[in-house]
Amino acid sequence: MNRLQGLIIGCVVVFGLLPVPAQACTCLTPPSPSQGAEAVDVVFVGTAANVEHIEADGWLYGSWKSFIGAEHLYEFETLRVTMDVSTAIKGTDKSQLILETYATTELCGVLFQEGEEYLVYAFNGVGETVTTDMCTRTANSKKAAADIKSLVSNEVTAVCEGWTCIND
Repeated sequence: MNRLQGLIIGCVVVFGLLPVPAQACTCLTPPSPSQGAEAVDVVFVGTAANVEHIEADGWLYGSWKSFIGAEHLYEFETLRVTMDVSTAIKGTDKSQLILETYATTELCGVLFQEGEEYLVYAFNGVGETVTTDMCTRTANSKKAAADIKSLVSNEVTAVCEGWTCIND
């Protein structure tokens, strides 16, 4: 091996060992309210009654959790939010849901605040939980007022076919 090849290999090894800077959450352009609702399992308006911060377990990943039956372990810090559902739009008839999201915006988590009302677009999670992130249209209900109006109006009735729609 000549000197130039050794230098190139050395640089690759050194730069390969350097830490990679964290990247912020990046989402595609958000879909319309009805398209966003079609893409998820559950849509509702609700108030965050309780926000619990769950520390990361960090050592157990992905399919290993299911393999050993430990879905309750968390790879990253998580928020578990008890949501009092005031308006169910799709996928639920419950008055209260347990919602989980990452505890940081860098991982696209939604930083729910107790007592605040939200429009939530969520996916079915482990057990009875639902999950959401910033790449859905989940937002504070003040910011999402137009979405709420669109989703609960008669304009969306056809989109609700096959859903558990309470507000048709």
